[in-house]
Amino acid sequence: MKEFIFKRSFLFLWLAQGASGLGGTFAAFIISWLVYDISGSKIAMSMIWVSFMVPSLLTNLLAGPYIDRFQYKTVMIISEWLRAVAFFVPAVLLITDQLQLPVLFIAAMVTGFAEPLFRPASMSYVAFILPKEHLQRGNSILEGTMQTMMLIGPALGGLLLTMLGPLAVITILVTAITFSGVLLLSVEKMERDQPSVKPSWMAMFKEGIGFFRLYPVLFWIGILMMIINFSTGAAQPMFLPFVIEHLRGTEFQYGLFMSLFSFGMVFGSFITGFFRQPKNLRFVMLGSLTMGGVLFILLGLTTNVWLALFFSMCQGVFAIVFTINNTTFYQKRVPENIRGRVFTVRALLAQSGIPLGAGLGGVFAEMYSFTLLFAGLGSLIVIATLIAWNSRIFYQLNVPLGESAGVGDPGAGKKAVT
Repeated sequence: MKEFIFKRSFLFLWLAQGASGLGGTFAAFIISWLVYDISGSKIAMSMIWVSFMVPSLLTNLLAGPYIDRFQYKTVMIISEWLRAVAFFVPAVLLITDQLQLPVLFIAAMVTGFAEPLFRPASMSYVAFILPKEHLQRGNSILEGTMQTMMLIGPALGGLLLTMLGPLAVITILVTAITFSGVLLLSVEKMERDQPSVKPSWMAMFKEGIGFFRLYPVLFWIGILMMIINFSTGAAQPMFLPFVIEHLRGTEFQYGLFMSLFSFGMVFGSFITGFFRQPKNLRFVMLGSLTMGGVLFILLGLTTNVWLALFFSMCQGVFAIVFTINNTTFYQKRVPENIRGRVFTVRALLAQSGIPLGAGLGGVFAEMYSFTLLFAGLGSLIVIATLIAWNSRIFYQLNVPLGESAGVGDPGAGKKAVT
């Protein structure tokens, strides 16, 4: 494992993603707190996430197919520095006591345009610099480090907010994201042949979609993730008022709530990285999603803040186990020359449910209760995964690389398990 950990490009990418993870966690924490502090509105909390997710989806749709034409290194740097600028302006206005709600919405929109460039570029770059046999552990290290920063971020953000105020949090996040871009200047460029005839946007996008015909199970995973992310999108903006109002907690406990979710992801990353990719991938991936839905229901039913913290940690474990195995499954099967556009289509498909969920979550919580909101979202996840458990196409997850199985051929999948 040392041979790729100390590889120059992987090492700098690793450090950059750590800095980016800390800055991104601070960004999500502080923008939610500022919106809640200024407005006190659950609907405004939802709308700030919509302001982030709609531009994010547009970036995936319009810019995503072009990612493979550019240096992944350049794309990642631009993404980081745009996000740094987006939060530099609110920091200045906060110093002059002129920060208003529209400025935060603009910061969320700029971040939404910039952030989706980083993920498909970084995943494609990792698959370029690491051999296939090291991808599982490489992804676990990167995801684990990112989640470690996210583990530190909310609790540290809550502590800094209490002791020094919101300006300290924004200053650190701008510095961290800027530093991430500086680190990425040191990774090597990719040497690859460019086609003499460059296809149009529509041709590239269709090529990304066309890959899913080779692996139909990937399309249905995307549909399943769309449903999961609808629930996540509805719940995420409500976590701060949920802890403060429903659980009678504090800002620090909200930070702890988010940190323990990340702690669960770090623990799950360690478990996933320790073992090879499981043969029964269907059981691991669908099982993780099902347990995530059950924990959502339990979260809605509890009124004890410490029990809610435990449920949040468990959700993190199951979320990252699914994420790492899903990402590795893609990376091993997508050709290098179309990885960027395939990962973009994947993100577009999976994330399209988030804005709708974010828009409806605040309205539902305002009209009814957090209990009904979280229990309903968890039930939706459980129903979707139960359908997937009974769908024959998901047996394709168990077919080893290099082999093929007919659509809905459970026999091929079961043979791969033994």
